[in-house]
Amino acid sequence: MEIKEINRKLFSERFKKCRIENNYTQEKIAEELGAKRGTVASWEAGGYRIPELSKIYKAADVFDVSVDYLVGRTDDPSPMPIWKRDKKPTDIELEKFLNKTNIHFDGAPLTDEDKEDLLTYLKVKWERESKKKKKGGGK
Repeated sequence: MEIKEINRKLFSERFKKCRIENNYTQEKIAEELGAKRGTVASWEAGGYRIPELSKIYKAADVFDVSVDYLVGRTDDPSPMPIWKRDKKPTDIELEKFLNKTNIHFDGAPLTDEDKEDLLTYLKVKWERESKKKKKGGGK
C-alpha cells in the first residue's frame, strides 16, 4: 500500500482518540512505538508532525485499526481482515481475534485447549487461503 497524502489534522485527532480509547498514556505509546513522549505530543498537537510510515503501521496494529483510518483515507476503523492480508497473522493477532469474537461452544466459553486448537486451525486456514490467492483462485 502506498500512502501519497496524509490528512495531518485528521491523523493527529484519530491517533489521540485511539490512544485514549486504548488507555495508553503518551509515555506508554511512545515506548511501544520507539519514540519519545514529546514526539507523540507533537503528533497529537494539530498535525504539524507525523510519524514515519513504519510507526504508523505499528500504531495501527497496537490500536487494532486500519492504517487507512489513521491517515484519513477512510472513516472505517476496522483493520483489514486477517484472511486478506499478505502477511501471515501473528499468534497475538489470532488470540486478539479469538478474544474479540467471544466464541462459545455449546453455551460454554472455550477452554485454553480449545483456543489452542482454534489457533492451529486458523493458521492452517490462512496458509491455504494464501496459497489459493497466489495461484489466482482466491477472492
